[in-house]
Amino acid sequence: MRDPITIITTVRDGDAHLGRYFSNLRQILRPRDQVVIVDDASTTPLAKPTNWQHDPRLIILCPGKIGRGAALNLAIENSSTDLIAIQDIDDISLASRLDRQVDVLCNDHNQLVFTRAISDPWRPTLAALQHFSPARLYFSNPLHHSSLAMHRSVWAHAGGYTTDLPCCIDLDFYLRACCVAKARINRLSMPLIERTLDPGTRHFARIPDALYQKTRASVLARYRPDLPWSIWLAAAKLRELQLFSARDVR
Repeated sequence: MRDPITIITTVRDGDAHLGRYFSNLRQILRPRDQVVIVDDASTTPLAKPTNWQHDPRLIILCPGKIGRGAALNLAIENSSTDLIAIQDIDDISLASRLDRQVDVLCNDHNQLVFTRAISDPWRPTLAALQHFSPARLYFSNPLHHSSLAMHRSVWAHAGGYTTDLPCCIDLDFYLRACCVAKARINRLSMPLIERTLDPGTRHFARIPDALYQKTRASVLARYRPDLPWSIWLAAAKLRELQLFSARDVR
């Protein structure tokens, strides 16, 4: 029997996805697992579905509008297991996702473990577990936040999720976990989540691009001094210079 794990989910007005989400939970949860959902000020507060009324594995918290970072922290604080998995309300975990991530985490607690998504383009790989340098995130971010699993100790040592950013909350946490908690980033090569890609239903797709770019730049600048030189940092800097040159030409 594997170690138990808690799925944490933050939601605001995700009614269209609730049926599919709760059905998925029935498929993937083991008896000792748990789910903590934080309703971040939905128009209609989330309540336990009828068929979950007497299931102690499900906890729903409705603290009002506190923001995603604070909602993630609240969910983890109220989980009863050391292992944590994130799942968005509009995404689906495949049947073996939790089992495989728990196996990896039980061998080493000090890591962030992601998976690929079914929608990811196929790329050949021989490794079942691929390591990512945090510097890779300065070039682009191939990691799905809804596929993350970790040990509570990484979250605690990193100081939790930030609560003062309008976006890039996950990027900030990954870099802080690596720079402060000295965690490693690994990704299972097998696709183990199914993502909803419709931008009309994804909250962060509606963030203005200028705000996103400004926040991302500030997050990357915050942790850059703590990272050793890397080809990824050099590639990211070269791309920045190319973008500035292109703007000057226009």
